[in-house]
Amino acid sequence: MGSRKLIHFSPARTILISMVLIILTGTLLLALPLARTCPIPFIDLFFTATSATCVTGLFTIPLNDFTFFGHCIILALIQIGGIGLITLTVFFISLFVNLGLAVQLMTGQLLDIAQWKNVKKIVLFIILLTVITELVGAFLTFIAIRNDYNLGQGIFLSIFHSISSFCCAGISLFPHGMQNYNHNYLMLITTIGLILIGSLGFLTWKELISYWIARTKKQRHQLSLTTKIILYGSLGITTFSTLLFFVLERNNTLASLGNPILMMLNALFQGLAFRGVGFIVFNVWQVYLVTLFLAMIYAFIGFASGSTGSGIKINTFVVFLATIRTAITGRTSVEIKERTIPLDQVYRAIAIIFLGIGWILLTTFCLLISERYSSFFPLFFEATSAFANLGISTGLTGGLTLLGKFMIIITMIVGRIGSLTLIFALRKQALWKKAEAEFSYPEERVMLG
Repeated sequence: MGSRKLIHFSPARTILISMVLIILTGTLLLALPLARTCPIPFIDLFFTATSATCVTGLFTIPLNDFTFFGHCIILALIQIGGIGLITLTVFFISLFVNLGLAVQLMTGQLLDIAQWKNVKKIVLFIILLTVITELVGAFLTFIAIRNDYNLGQGIFLSIFHSISSFCCAGISLFPHGMQNYNHNYLMLITTIGLILIGSLGFLTWKELISYWIARTKKQRHQLSLTTKIILYGSLGITTFSTLLFFVLERNNTLASLGNPILMMLNALFQGLAFRGVGFIVFNVWQVYLVTLFLAMIYAFIGFASGSTGSGIKINTFVVFLATIRTAITGRTSVEIKERTIPLDQVYRAIAIIFLGIGWILLTTFCLLISERYSSFFPLFFEATSAFANLGISTGLTGGLTLLGKFMIIITMIVGRIGSLTLIFALRKQALWKKAEAEFSYPEERVMLG
């Protein structure tokens, strides 16, 4: 009887339910008088909890409206949303008992681990990498800001910034965010490092470490296609976004920095942050519209699969590009790095991209109805920022109507859930269910183009 219940309790449903529960719990905790400095409407509390859990960074109210306890709740939601409630749950369970077969199978599907017997080791690696990275990041951040705050404030703000950066949330408690630190080399480099580590994905780092150990022992170790896609894709998109930001903004926002090295470092920071982190080192109103338009594209693509970031993921985008190349060259199979991509993954990649575009357009349409006095681009940017969990706003979020807030809340959840579980939701069967017999209809060609 228990096994049958597990069958219907799919990985996609598990993540959806766990995220909704954590958002509701966070909302109730933020509603406590201990967490607030003033009365806050329930919809704004719900919006804040959703934004933190989905590591988005859009807020309808200032974070100063929350107390230290409230900030701790927001920080906990960011951490849980970044590395995943399932990962944390499996970790704490594994400390006391051995993981059962069903738990290992489900966790293996959630984390997309082929060898589910390694689930416990991989979960422990995720926790270890997270703790070490965030502690080092907090220490370096504290050194960078130690002259701006007292000891207690400096320590908490450093921890908050480190976790927010690693989880690609881009949520900041600094009075003007990162704008006050666009001249601080240590702060910029530390934040870039935290984002890079979090955005490449845990399994990527585990494989890179295994590869490095094998090379030091002069053993043969081949990187997987997924890791190669993530590394080359991340390098390509980050380089492209950095250079474009530098070219477009060198006579605008970057001009005030003066120092060419500092200009390039800020371009790298912002080019990386535009891919799904809400940090911005300049006033958003000073940035050219074309730069913000490109930021929407970068954020939609997002970071790597299995990372703390969001978006449709680099892996999906690269498979989509390979599919286009296949159509142009007239080949019958999609190939990357001398490997053929299975057709079901090709279909999924196309579905993920167009469902994402469709949802953004639907959200924009609804916002055009609810926010009648706002122009098109800010609404389009807001919808994309919410879906891609970018967290940068043109100033529209605080003035949203009730319907507008509700639509953005749903979009943040859909964007985060989609980036984590859409690939599982589109699967026909769970690993432990018997596959149904397939059949195909007669083939007939249709006119295209």
